[in-house]
Amino acid sequence: MNPSLGRTLLFALAPVFPFCACRAEKTIPANTPVPKVRVNYGRPFESRARPALIPLPPGAVEPEGWLRDWCLAAKEGYTGHMDEVDPAFCQAWASDYKMTGDKLYWPNGGWPYEGGGYWFDGLARLGYAMHDDSLINQAKTRLDVIITNMNANSILFLWWLNKNNPEDIKASEGKNYGEPEWPIWASGLLGRALAGYYAGSGDQRALRTLESAYSNGTGWATMEGWGIANIWPAYQAYLWTGNKNIEQALTEFFGKSGDEKQRHSNQRYRRLPSDKPGAEEADHGVHFCESTAAWSLGYLWTGKREFLEAALGWYRLVERECMQPHGVPVFDESYGPTGAFRGTETCDVAAYIWSQTLLLSISGEGQMADRIERAFFNAGPATVTRDFKTQHVYFQTPNRMADKSLPAYDQCTFQPKHGPLCCTAALNRIVPNYVMHMWMATYDNGLAAVQYGPCQMSALAGDGVRVRINCRTDYPFNESIEMTVKPEKKASFPLLLRIPDWCRKPALSVNGTTIKATPDARGFVRIHRKWKKGDTVRLQFPMSVQVANGTDKNLNPVAPYGTVSYGPLLFALAIPDTRDANTPDPAASWNYALNVAGGNADTGITVERGTMPARWDWPLESPLKLRADAVSFDWKPAPNAALPTAPVAATGEATKITLIPYGCTKFRVSMFPVTERAFRPPEPTRTEPAGSK
Repeated sequence: MNPSLGRTLLFALAPVFPFCACRAEKTIPANTPVPKVRVNYGRPFESRARPALIPLPPGAVEPEGWLRDWCLAAKEGYTGHMDEVDPAFCQAWASDYKMTGDKLYWPNGGWPYEGGGYWFDGLARLGYAMHDDSLINQAKTRLDVIITNMNANSILFLWWLNKNNPEDIKASEGKNYGEPEWPIWASGLLGRALAGYYAGSGDQRALRTLESAYSNGTGWATMEGWGIANIWPAYQAYLWTGNKNIEQALTEFFGKSGDEKQRHSNQRYRRLPSDKPGAEEADHGVHFCESTAAWSLGYLWTGKREFLEAALGWYRLVERECMQPHGVPVFDESYGPTGAFRGTETCDVAAYIWSQTLLLSISGEGQMADRIERAFFNAGPATVTRDFKTQHVYFQTPNRMADKSLPAYDQCTFQPKHGPLCCTAALNRIVPNYVMHMWMATYDNGLAAVQYGPCQMSALAGDGVRVRINCRTDYPFNESIEMTVKPEKKASFPLLLRIPDWCRKPALSVNGTTIKATPDARGFVRIHRKWKKGDTVRLQFPMSVQVANGTDKNLNPVAPYGTVSYGPLLFALAIPDTRDANTPDPAASWNYALNVAGGNADTGITVERGTMPARWDWPLESPLKLRADAVSFDWKPAPNAALPTAPVAATGEATKITLIPYGCTKFRVSMFPVTERAFRPPEPTRTEPAGSK
């Protein structure tokens, strides 16, 4: 089965403006006559501004190589078998599980609605990415319950509630128990899953369900907290249907201001954050990602760029103050300062990748894809055991030396499920959301390679010509990518290739002819030519070792540390897990200080390459290793003393330590103590104006 074929009708031709790919400044003046121009992946209806890049439908990108191995593990593990993990996943949106009143509150019985939304979203997208009928049919069966039971009086997707019943309205808004808007939030997650399913399947019943949920009642647009999860699926429903009720609701949402001081208010994310350190109160990580992403859509809806600038400003804030070396900020549960024993919730790995994907589409900025790759290749695999089926974590930390003590989090223990079950469910979104967004389309009918990995892509380009591109690579475990372009007939269209920001000397050729690989301001090289079957594009992204210094501000005094990266990968000293992911090798040595100066450390750290395994499972015996200088010392970390608070005197035994990719470890040190010789104090943080790049 190839669900990507014959799906052009989902993206019907619409009146559009000529558009320069990878620019998001142009807005569409209201009521201005425009010529009809064929846009392969345009929508029947448009908002005032256009995104720079258009996500392709699920199924257009299919994983290959090591990435397919990981997708297969997800299918054979959690994603394909969540209803075996906990009864809550059997109850999720089931026809015989209809909570009312205060039982809609998540601790009282409403949790399966959140969990189902997360799971169904990942399930459907993984099914289409792999062209796997069993996963697709499983998603269809679960979503059909909502599709067949929806009616004109439903409250969002809570089809058993009645919008004319004041008690049902009160219960759905959650104002009579501890978490306002919680059932509305859960409906937003289901809406996202349904939108993904429709984009992959073309099932008109799913589209009618989306339209009904967001047009028969528009109270979701008045929510100022967790209910913001509905903005993205409602926006998608409008682009597909042009429904006037949805249009009015979105216009009212983006046009009003609310109370920032309300608990879980999303209102502050419509503005730039304060530049004053500590001025902004820390927020729950998922709420932060959902709110900033949704408000960025305000730019597309209104044409006012300040909405997008606000979202970008908030992410610059957390990147500066809270970013963990694995690529996702400290979110345990709220965001906080970077730290060796600070946690990042698995829900937030999924939410952060999704939020950056949305910002990448809207802005066209390659920096977002750099962030996505860093998070996916490092934090992504650290969430789950190598088989993707046995256990997962609620929190991961950069350093983990012993279970439940270093760090002292029960949630850092690998378990078959964690309570609450949010992370168990959200885990399933990480892999398919990366795969399906590796390629995007442009409004001038080009194709853009935005994230890299082994895959094959099938999409329309130029004058509606189907183009297949095979990407052969082991990236990020090597530096070369070869793409074979196979249009059904000769076709002229632009091909955009993202150049990673960490790569200083990229190389590019087409059919053996060298092309200058200088990226534009947004990080892309654009090749516009007439493509024929068999054209070959070769990319080389030479990687260099980077040692970064910083300070863990969770300690008093602050503690210096060093990290080691190679391309998009974070490297760590592995403490081998023996019997299982919670049992470290007691004989392993990890009491070392990094003895390599910060900056480009190619001369002090050597790279060792081996062959890729027959099946990829993030092995301890990694095909890519680094050898770095270190000094042993008497290091006795404690839960409240993750690192020494001063550089270490290099008086211990000098040695070489072997580092492997962070994602291949379950116990590790990735934020290292540093020697006096090696530590270079980071430059004082320059507080940039929040709106600057």
